[in-house]
Amino acid sequence: MNFFRMCLVLCLIFISGLLPAKTFKVGETILVAFPANNIKNDAYIIGIVRKITAKGGYQIAVTDFVEGHDYGLSCEPIAIDTDGSISSQSGWEIWQDTTNLINKQLEFIVPADKAMKLSSGQLMFIDRYNIYIIYSRWKSNAPIISIGKIESAKHAAIAVGIGAINPAFNLAILDRISYYDIQTGRPFWPFQSIKPLTEMLTSIQSILDKDKNLNSLWRAKKRNWEEIEKDMRIYFLIDAIDKAVTDASYILHEDDLDKADPKYLAKLKQQLNQLGF
Repeated sequence: MNFFRMCLVLCLIFISGLLPAKTFKVGETILVAFPANNIKNDAYIIGIVRKITAKGGYQIAVTDFVEGHDYGLSCEPIAIDTDGSISSQSGWEIWQDTTNLINKQLEFIVPADKAMKLSSGQLMFIDRYNIYIIYSRWKSNAPIISIGKIESAKHAAIAVGIGAINPAFNLAILDRISYYDIQTGRPFWPFQSIKPLTEMLTSIQSILDKDKNLNSLWRAKKRNWEEIEKDMRIYFLIDAIDKAVTDASYILHEDDLDKADPKYLAKLKQQLNQLGF
């Protein structure tokens, strides 16, 4: 199977998994997906369908869930007796900690449009996590993260429907080639990075100039993270620009810059000044 056919198959699996689940039956184990634009806050629930509500939702007995997420806005607690029947008690009175779903007294009604087949849901979140790991390793300056790995992550992101992260990956590639030889992977001496860093900063300035909203959100003295996290592209671009520009500013403190081309060194300083560094 060639790469493009593989991507098509993955996309079909992904899309089919996100379609409203109308065929899940009582007794089936499902995954309830709550993907986040910043990926690191992805959450999901795994549970057994106990009932199908009149409105088409699913009442589930939770078997596993991602900790830390607040499920209070997306799940309705249902108090149950020891025999599994609905009790007269209010589920909200029992459910004090909305980040915790394991409670013998509770089951939960979840929206049908968040329900997925367990297998495809697990694959989706694994793929998203693996893509985020590549991004995180670039941010941590892991030397073994090659451009090839970043390119592979870009293809994988498209395949699972999160291509909005790829503008940040494009910037990660520009950052990578500013510090490492493309062919050998050998790290440059600081003075060798000056010219490619000016090219990277030119690209960043162009991105900001073309997107007034991004520019405003990035330059804000107090970031509006609630607004930023509504858009995966904007979230990861702001995060990537922060890293790339900050790292570029650090290089000005290196000792061997007298070996750099004065023209590019002056340009780098001017660009960093324009970007607020």
